[in-house]
Amino acid sequence: MIKRILLLIFIGGFILNMNAQKSASDYSYVVVPELYEFLYEEDQHQLNSLTKFLFNKYGFNAYFPSELPNVKRCDGLQAEVLGKPGFVYTKITVVLKDCYGEEIFRSEEGKSKYKEYKKAYHDALRKAFVSIEELGVNQKDIKIYEDEVESGNEPLVKTEIEVTKDPSGMESEGNNNSMVLHLPDAKFSNYVREGRSYLLRKTENGYSLYLETEAAETGLALEGMILVDGNTLSYVSETGDAEVIFHENGDFTLQNSLMKVTYKHID
Repeated sequence: MIKRILLLIFIGGFILNMNAQKSASDYSYVVVPELYEFLYEEDQHQLNSLTKFLFNKYGFNAYFPSELPNVKRCDGLQAEVLGKPGFVYTKITVVLKDCYGEEIFRSEEGKSKYKEYKKAYHDALRKAFVSIEELGVNQKDIKIYEDEVESGNEPLVKTEIEVTKDPSGMESEGNNNSMVLHLPDAKFSNYVREGRSYLLRKTENGYSLYLETEAAETGLALEGMILVDGNTLSYVSETGDAEVIFHENGDFTLQNSLMKVTYKHID
């Protein structure tokens, strides 16, 4: 009897240990809420957008609920951002939970002394993400399921599509005209140039290029826009226009008669 009890304890402990070892890299995406409980409006202070940007920057495949494709709920994580505005400090903690509501990870508490709300929330969130960056997350490829209806009275069939990343770091799903120009399909892509970090955000007309800097209130300063018109790419900014070339390895180059600069893609 005692041996059976000890065996059950051992098995239970082994299962708990296996669950504890599951990391954020074992999941394929994270969902970021569009409204936080401690705020009053969707994406107030652009805090939700900044959260999604930071998750993407540090190896996650981040989505807002409205953007999430047809995926299995338990393939992903749910993010919670807990905010505590205070007289001295504004505090933020980021929590990751699985589809059963079990906590997978809790960040270190980020604190900010800024008095202006937007600056304080952004500063505290970035400090909370320091411990998330240290995880070294590299989420696996996301699997999307398409609903297909057969003719007649056949039941609904779900077809699994695996969205993989090619060597250049771009996402691809079957044949896509963007592959000819090597355009990044991801909503957000990260780059570096001369030791500085940049974010490329996909838009309806092409892409917006941002410099990551503490000098900007949001932490992101708009550098310029890349416009896509068929097979024609053009970069427009306050400092001048340029031609754009996206390379097969994920990098891109801006060039005109006065300059030629290359932005290196980072995963």
